Parts: sequence; structure tokens; C-alpha cells
Amino acid sequence: MRTNGSKSRETSISTLSERFEVFVKTLDGFESIDELLENENPQGKKRADYLVRNREFVIEQKVLKSDPVGRPQKFVDKLSARRGIVTFGKVSTNQIFAGQPDANNLQRRMVLDLTRIIDDNVAAADKQTADTRAIFNIPDSTGILLLLNESAAFLRPGVIHYALANSFQKRAESGAYRYAANDGVILISEANSIVADPNRPVFPILTFTSPEKKRAASVRKFAESMMKQWAAFNRAPLITVPVDINLKAR
Repeated sequence: MRTNGSKSRETSISTLSERFEVFVKTLDGFESIDELLENENPQGKKRADYLVRNREFVIEQKVLKSDPVGRPQKFVDKLSARRGIVTFGKVSTNQIFAGQPDANNLQRRMVLDLTRIIDDNVAAADKQTADTRAIFNIPDSTGILLLLNESAAFLRPGVIHYALANSFQKRAESGAYRYAANDGVILISEANSIVADPNRPVFPILTFTSPEKKRAASVRKFAESMMKQWAAFNRAPLITVPVDINLKAR
């Protein structure tokens, strides 16, 4: 995991997505796919957002804005009604699940319900990247899903990593990975601060690679370079910290 420090004074008034829209145009070989296909609409085809580095990379950008803070309570309320669970006062989900024979499965189901938007984004981005490769005849390009967590604070990096692992491990009837078009995900979050200092917040950046591993090295190399450029763009230091992901998808 990488982190970048506080935003510069010049960029602090804009949102994460607004700043990234400016930043991405500085990447080597940037091309806007919407502009390239301005007067074209290939039938039945979806499109990603950007091509960079002489079309070596296809990038689809998704922005997380809606915070699913109420979903865990809704999950517990439905569970309680279905199983006749009665609680008094403030009780944690761990306490409720602990009394159930399938506690681990309930915890997993709740997290996946909380992160449903991540699975939706992975599914949509898979078709967008696959179709973009076909439109431009670039079958060997590396596909990257770029997640910008602007304000979904409840979706912490570890939780998103768990959701990504679950989505990318899904299989089609043939046994192949269901979402194989994107080779990795880069998460930039400004909804979560690692250091609780309002004067200098530190924001996490996380790289996730597809279990197929076909272009994992390419994803990591690109992410490393982009992170350095992003930190410089924000006039903030780039700090390397150990990855601490406690949740693992099963």
C-alpha cells in the first residue's frame, strides 16, 4: 500500500474526481475514449474512459460517492426478523453473529452486502475494457479498473480489497474467471485518512491484481509510476507502508 499526504493549497478546493480528471491528462500518451469515439457508437459495445502509453493500458474509472453506512444495520434487522433474534440496547454485529452457528458465513455475507457496489463496478468495467480492446483492436493491452473513493468512508481499503478478491475469484460455467478483462485495480481513497491529523491527512492508495496474474507485473509497474506522479501532482509526499489486510475472501 502507498499513501500520499495532504492535498496542496491549489488543489484543496476541488474534489478527488475533479483533480484526477486534470491529472490523468498528464499521463504519457493519454487519450480520451469518449473524444476518440465522439461521432461513433459501436452497436452493443461499452467503452472504458482512457487509453495511455500508446494504448498499452485501458483504464476504466469509477467513483465511489454513496456511503453504505446503513447497510449493516439493515442486514442485521433482516437476520433478526428471520431468526427471531432479540437484542436490548446497543449490540455489535460480532455479538449477534457469535450466537449463531454460521457466524463466519454471516460476517462474510454482511461484508459482501455492504460492498455490493464494488462487485457492480467490477462487472461493468469488465465489459467496458473487453469492448474497448475490441473496438481499437488492442487485445494485448493491460486493463485497469481505477476506483476513486471520494466519500464512501465506510468502505475502508481492507473492506474494498476483500470485495475485489471475492469478485475477481468468481467463475463462469466454463470454469474460467468471470471477470478476466481487467488485470488489476488501483484504489485511491480520500474518504479514509490513515493519520488522524486534520492539518495533514494521509490517504491510502492500494493496488490489487487479478488472480489470473497474466499482466500483474505490468499493473504493478504502472501503479508504481502513477502513484509517484499523483503525489507530485498533489505536491504531497509518497510514503510506503506495510499492507495490513485482515480480511480474505473465500
